[in-house]
Amino acid sequence: MEVINHVREIRTRNGLSAAALAAKIGVTRQTIHALESGSYAPNTTVALKLARELGVGVQDLFRLEEESDSPQATARLAGGSTYAGAPLRLCRVDGKLVAVPWSPDVFAVPLADATARGDSSAGSVTAGLWGVRNLNEGRLLIAGCDPAVSILAGSLQRLAQVELIAVPSSSRKALQLLEDGLVHLAGTHLSKSAAHIPPNCRVFTFAEWEEGLVVSKGNPLGIRGFGDLKAAVRIINREVGSGSRALLDSGLAEAGLTGAAVAGYKRLAPGHLSAAMAVARGDVDCCVAPRIAANVFGLDFLPLLAERYELVIPEQRLDLPSMQALLDVLQRGSLRRELEALGGYDTSSTGSEVRG
Repeated sequence: MEVINHVREIRTRNGLSAAALAAKIGVTRQTIHALESGSYAPNTTVALKLARELGVGVQDLFRLEEESDSPQATARLAGGSTYAGAPLRLCRVDGKLVAVPWSPDVFAVPLADATARGDSSAGSVTAGLWGVRNLNEGRLLIAGCDPAVSILAGSLQRLAQVELIAVPSSSRKALQLLEDGLVHLAGTHLSKSAAHIPPNCRVFTFAEWEEGLVVSKGNPLGIRGFGDLKAAVRIINREVGSGSRALLDSGLAEAGLTGAAVAGYKRLAPGHLSAAMAVARGDVDCCVAPRIAANVFGLDFLPLLAERYELVIPEQRLDLPSMQALLDVLQRGSLRRELEALGGYDTSSTGSEVRG
């Protein structure tokens, strides 16, 4: 059941700015904006202070949306298209209800808050609600491609009771979703010149990882570099805008090869784990991915470069309690130990802000 608030309406009627109201009740201006946009629900103390300062009852500021026999809501769709009956995760981002469809990268029946009421392309979807709890607090949406985001999600849930919901996407798509206001933060490992970080954002290091060629156990084809990816070697690629695709294209160019000369260049995997699984199944011989993808399936890995996986966060969301919890977890030694145990992660800079 959703919580409807009238804080902005009553504050404006009383002639108060967000900053003035924040000062009177002892919170930040960003907290007031988050509250009014629906991305943060106040605790009892804050709600009572608001009511006292604005001269109204708490029930005048907040009310529960009435339930119907068949509740549904229209949500903006992040992460691609969906179909009737597809499980959806829901979250509010700056007051917008956003739906995340099930991803083929998930190898189990997923947790869900709703089902899609019809087929939909990227844009919006009608979601049949399952009586979801208050979506204004305790959830963050992150877009990106690092499989280890599940480790961060587990730590955040365990230590701060905050859910981190992943929207699988390439680095460039993650930044676009962030700019469109459909996720709270984005992960990227594009080079600085190609990243196109949206304005008024801060960047933090998640970890440094190795990216390279993932091949079958024992490397039976003797692959040593991009120059070996000729017609006899089958690969699986990633979509344009992904860091792996950029690395493959630059490597092929240096080796004097074109995509047309490589078998499977136009075959796309939706994520690093999907690409590595295709190698493990024997469907292809090679893919470009981080070391963790090779480790998950017991494959061999040929390192090519070390790069930083970064988290991009808009400044106005840094004061959200859930975002503060995420930044705190990034500083925890327990998270670093879990990442290092996966192999291929350097956590010496995890949690540090990237300047310039």
